[in-house]
Amino acid sequence: MKVLLKTSLIGLILHCIALPVFAQELTVNYSPSPVSKDDTRFIYAISLLTHVLNKTIVTHGPFKIQPAKGMNVGRAIEFLKKNDENTVNVIWTTSSKERESSLLPIRIPIRKGLLGYRIFLIKKEDQKKFTNIQTVEQLKQLRVGQGHIWNDVKVFKENDFGIVTGPNYEGLFRMLLKGRFDYFSRGINEAPSEYESRKDMYPNLAIEESILLYYPWPKYFFTSLKTPELAQRIEQGLKMMIEDGSFEALFLKYHKEDIDRVNLKDRKLFRISNPLLPDTAPLEQKDLWFVPM
Repeated sequence: MKVLLKTSLIGLILHCIALPVFAQELTVNYSPSPVSKDDTRFIYAISLLTHVLNKTIVTHGPFKIQPAKGMNVGRAIEFLKKNDENTVNVIWTTSSKERESSLLPIRIPIRKGLLGYRIFLIKKEDQKKFTNIQTVEQLKQLRVGQGHIWNDVKVFKENDFGIVTGPNYEGLFRMLLKGRFDYFSRGINEAPSEYESRKDMYPNLAIEESILLYYPWPKYFFTSLKTPELAQRIEQGLKMMIEDGSFEALFLKYHKEDIDRVNLKDRKLFRISNPLLPDTAPLEQKDLWFVPM
């Protein structure tokens, strides 16, 4: 009888331990996803989200991950507000007061705030124009190009920059080279790969060499307000990665080459404010943020 009881108890314990493994598979429909074969903007975020979910399989069960096709961030946000998780249930985007009130943010900057350090794509012959700039007020006399639904537009407008917007991502490169605006503001993590994948198509495209513009601009993962368990899983996975060093390793794997390439120490640093940034941003947690050396 004791042997039978002991065997049953062991079986029950093993069954409980195994429960997460046999839990219902989670389907993660993410946005945004690439809009062209040359669009490499989201490779890191997809990889990070996959690592986060893998870290939490033992506690939360299996998953599959797939893009929410044909959905830009603006449209994805509307679906998240409706909790249409069969269409999209995770996005990554920049933070704002409005977004944090209507969605559930996981307040760990997925790129350590790197996106807030901006360098420019320009026409090759315009480099001298930028080299001669010594103040942010001089920079404001030139026209910056951005996507019309990007939140950066609001940041530039609030800081009195001249701005020209375009309706689609690929078209912005053509607008730049046609002289519709003077520079295309990009993150350190964006400009090098965008240049490399398009330099043959656009031989007059160049990375500006002398200016680094900064405003605090974290990107977070967001879920619906109605799926706090998914947000908790993502937060847990991110914290596990930070603690074991795999977050920093993945960040450097995808960004170190770009950071080294753009010679940050040789650039003039101009700072502007981000009026969209909520007070909830963890600016005091220095280990969560990239700081150029």
